[in-house]
Amino acid sequence: MIANVFPFRTVLVQVLIMFLAIALESWFLQKLLKLGPKTSVEYTAILNLACTCVGWLVFFGIESVLPKDSREQLIGYILLGGNSNVYPAMTVIAVSILAITFLAKWQGLEIIENWVLGNKKASKPQFLGPPTLTRRPIKKTFQVTTQFGAVLIAHTVSNFVILTVLFLQSVNN
Repeated sequence: MIANVFPFRTVLVQVLIMFLAIALESWFLQKLLKLGPKTSVEYTAILNLACTCVGWLVFFGIESVLPKDSREQLIGYILLGGNSNVYPAMTVIAVSILAITFLAKWQGLEIIENWVLGNKKASKPQFLGPPTLTRRPIKKTFQVTTQFGAVLIAHTVSNFVILTVLFLQSVNN
């Protein structure tokens, strides 16, 4: 009975998406922001879980105010994975969600860092070493030094991989 009511497939796909997003985004944050492996996984796990929870709450909130026909189409598409006549609307919604979740993750990362680190950065003076008079050649490499750029790259790559997995899943159906 519960197999007919509970959307196991949707839950499993959501778990797969979460693992993919956390793995990819934590790797990018680790490399681009020079965070430790544990710290980057913790940050991305918190951000992705928060975005997922809020996203499902918004989904169920919007779903409850839709007309019956639209509600059935939306639930059928999201939870049961069908009905191709909602693809244009879902594309617009997906792009909006991409932008909103990026902004949420970017601001969330700043909030987490301020909450976790507090004023540790300001309280510890850093010794930079004696000044050197020799000039080193400037390496011309692509370097992301801002949180905005790192989160943008990590979020974009993870969403591209997730969309590829979802596309492959829909092709196999």
